Amino acid sequence: MEATIRIGTAEDAEQLITHTKKVLGENPQFFATSLEELTTTVEQEREWIKKQEKEGLLIVAETDGEIVGMLNFSPSTRKKFSHQGMFGMSIQEAYTNKGIGKKLITILLEWAIKQGKYEKISLEVFSNNPRAMHLYKTMGFEEEGRKKRHAKLGENQYADDIFITKFL
Repeated sequence: MEATIRIGTAEDAEQLITHTKKVLGENPQFFATSLEELTTTVEQEREWIKKQEKEGLLIVAETDGEIVGMLNFSPSTRKKFSHQGMFGMSIQEAYTNKGIGKKLITILLEWAIKQGKYEKISLEVFSNNPRAMHLYKTMGFEEEGRKKRHAKLGENQYADDIFITKFL
């Protein structure tokens, strides 16, 4: 199963919402947003995509014309932090462990280096997501900080929010 990686466009808005809903439904314990909180309209998603086109990066993984994964990078908007940015990534469960995440991150890192202004790429991941942590560590990311019991997943059930970084 080969995925095509490409730049996301405004025409992907509806598919990105569908993808996000699917991912949130499959693994709600890994994300800060719950499925019930996702109320983004197609027009709002288009506006967000346009902002990514201008200021950051949005790439999607596609199989048979369907978006099955995505990564978005948002640079800091403050001058003193303009050398860095944060990314988020999601992949549908049926497409995990197939190299898609590695491809998405590789493209992000190559793009960031090519921009010539980014020195630090970061993201946050919940401590209950060892598969994601393994991927990030194999790609050279290191834990920089941790917010203990930051996410409440249920009655007496918490996850730390781990801030991880890679210096370019």
